[in-house]
Amino acid sequence: MENQQLQKTPLYNICREAGARFTPFAGWNLPLQFSGILQEVEAVREKAGLFDVSHMGEIEITGPGATLFLNKMLTNDVEKAGDGRIIYTIICFPDGGTLDDLLVYKYSSEHFLLVVNAINTEAVLRFLKTQANAFQVKITDRSAAFALLALQGPAAAPIISKALSPAVLSLKPFRFQTLVWQEEQMIISRTGYTGEDGFEIYLPPTLAEQFWRTLMQVGKDSGLLPAGLGARDVLRQEAGLPLYGQELSPQISPVQAGLESFIAWEKAEFSGHHALRIEQKNPLTPKRIGFVSARAAIPRPGFDVYWEGRLIGKVTSGTYSPTLQKAIGMALVNPVPPVGTIIQLQIRGKFQPAELVALPFYKRKR
Repeated sequence: MENQQLQKTPLYNICREAGARFTPFAGWNLPLQFSGILQEVEAVREKAGLFDVSHMGEIEITGPGATLFLNKMLTNDVEKAGDGRIIYTIICFPDGGTLDDLLVYKYSSEHFLLVVNAINTEAVLRFLKTQANAFQVKITDRSAAFALLALQGPAAAPIISKALSPAVLSLKPFRFQTLVWQEEQMIISRTGYTGEDGFEIYLPPTLAEQFWRTLMQVGKDSGLLPAGLGARDVLRQEAGLPLYGQELSPQISPVQAGLESFIAWEKAEFSGHHALRIEQKNPLTPKRIGFVSARAAIPRPGFDVYWEGRLIGKVTSGTYSPTLQKAIGMALVNPVPPVGTIIQLQIRGKFQPAELVALPFYKRKR
């Protein structure tokens, strides 16, 4: 895709000013890195990092049938969530394959905001609209109404409380609130995709640059750095989090991806329910694993994984983890060897040993 065809976020200019190197991603021109991936990962783990994630899609679902409709569409149970809560969930095709993994912001039983992956925004919108006829709901693409910043790391809470208000500190994980800044509404949630404490801030695109500058100014003494997609990908892998297109896809279901805790089996049938149940009961269903290997053996998606001489699956994600100082990876395999097993990765024609470990690779100290 040529650069002029790529969409730019409301923070494109300020990221360029901050020295970002850009990369095409899901139709957008996004910052890949600023000071360098290793420095940015370290900043998020030790201090704080600020990401432009305005490419994400936002879809609003309103109406008296909103709860019933979403419970028919999504794997998780939105009815059980209280107002002001955020739940992670998956939307599946009828055959159990994954259309997207997303966050649901629940304002009330008749008002929800879905935050979806940029690459899938149009597909999710289309799918929901084709399924909505029998329900009293209105579906609105609100993506253009928001810029989205992610402030992540141990220093995120003090920084955001200084920039906005100490009241933000009372926000618990996976909760959100709306506040007014510069006479405009913004949504603050205590969520992220890094394994650290952090906040995501949804605000009008016209205020995005000003708020970015405010956070960078307030966070200067706390070691806050701007961070790009490169660091974000390393951080999410260290935290054992799936990426759509790698650990989840139309061919990879949430059962295979090890996300059964986000499937509310007990609620009424939802899209993909029957197919997922069959997979759940089938011992031959491939499953996601995590493994660590030597720094010289960095796994990449598509590499073959062997156990006791037989091919058992393929790597879905892999990187060098600066936090653990090891190569780490995830793979989809069948059968699943026990934790502690030594498996083999085929890397450029050679076999390299790797140890199967429990996910996540990294857990922050509480």
